[in-house]
Amino acid sequence: MSSAKYLSRQQLEHAFHLFNQVSEQLTDSYKQLQQRIGELNLELAAARSERMRQLAEKERYAHRFAQLLDALPAAVVVLGEGGRVEQFNPAACNLFGDTLQIGAIWSEISRRSVASYPRRDELKLVSGALVSFSEQPLAAEAGHILLFLDITETRDLQLSAERQQRLSAMGQLAAQLAHQIRTPLSSALIYTAHLSRPDLTEIQREKFSDRSRQTLLQMEQQINDMLAFARGEQYQMRLVDLKMLLQVMVQTLEPIVQQHDIQLHQSVATAGSALVTGNQDALLGALMNIALNARQHSVAGDTITIELNDAPDVWQVVISDQGPGVPEEILEKIFDPFFTTRNQGTGLGLAVCQAVALEHGGKISVDQSVTGGARFCLSLPKATPQSAQPASATLRPWQSHSESMIGSAA
Repeated sequence: MSSAKYLSRQQLEHAFHLFNQVSEQLTDSYKQLQQRIGELNLELAAARSERMRQLAEKERYAHRFAQLLDALPAAVVVLGEGGRVEQFNPAACNLFGDTLQIGAIWSEISRRSVASYPRRDELKLVSGALVSFSEQPLAAEAGHILLFLDITETRDLQLSAERQQRLSAMGQLAAQLAHQIRTPLSSALIYTAHLSRPDLTEIQREKFSDRSRQTLLQMEQQINDMLAFARGEQYQMRLVDLKMLLQVMVQTLEPIVQQHDIQLHQSVATAGSALVTGNQDALLGALMNIALNARQHSVAGDTITIELNDAPDVWQVVISDQGPGVPEEILEKIFDPFFTTRNQGTGLGLAVCQAVALEHGGKISVDQSVTGGARFCLSLPKATPQSAQPASATLRPWQSHSESMIGSAA
């Protein structure tokens, strides 16, 4: 009995000892836990403070961005998923009126507000305002930002400045024209004076009559070129298919170049339509002027190449020949009014071509072709599906009084 009691006491003491050890460990663990909780509370407070600071900073940025957005003269519209309006500034509200509402579908707003698309990056509103626009996707979410700028006043000022420039140049144009037509006019007077001679044979009379007609046609072409350059008129714009335009051009050119044993080569880089917004008669006239200029600098056996290239945002019509090319020293002057290297040239043909290109939002350039001749490139902005008015059903062949009188370019 005493032995059992003694062993039980030992076990009890051992148990108490273990209990004390565990208690001390628990106490230490609890102290460590409290210390860690304190550290975590400090870290949480610091994180909460930093988060509050970041939120406050974001709110300041958002407020500043909203103020900036409201102050922008450009109209800004933010579209979310599905093309619905999520945000816009006062300038956009002024531009589009009550049709612009949060949650509205942009395609419906556009259908009611936009009258036409004169160019790829411009639109004409039903209110009459002319607006340039651009579109950018949102970086971190589905949607787009639309940016609109009312350029009505700017375009009016540009047109006014161009009119003033043309008016200021009219004196020079008139003087140059008088100088240009003096020689053919004198020749025509001499030829017509000969027609009254009674001793002329029928062959001589026919020769003088034909020469009179040719000089008068030359004068008429010079006057027409000057008027085309001086007017700088606004063209009626429609959708024009450059492929169809080039077909008419080639059909008109073929009999002319075949008379001089010159070949035509055509290359089209697209299987579909090549639509631009423009005036088909003005474009065809400009391209024919360049092509006939190439004909006049070609000889028998040469080839004139006409290409339609698909470039980013633009269609390019390239006309190149195998003639002597354009000397480096006159490249910068070749589009200047009244600049010509030919005795019979008016020097207005290429100036008119450049005016047509600019009126269509494009540009024209010249360099040396791979064959050594001249290479003219007319670049025109691609049309949007909604651009201007529908394409005309037919194209009228380009007409001139005389092929020899048309090439008034350098």
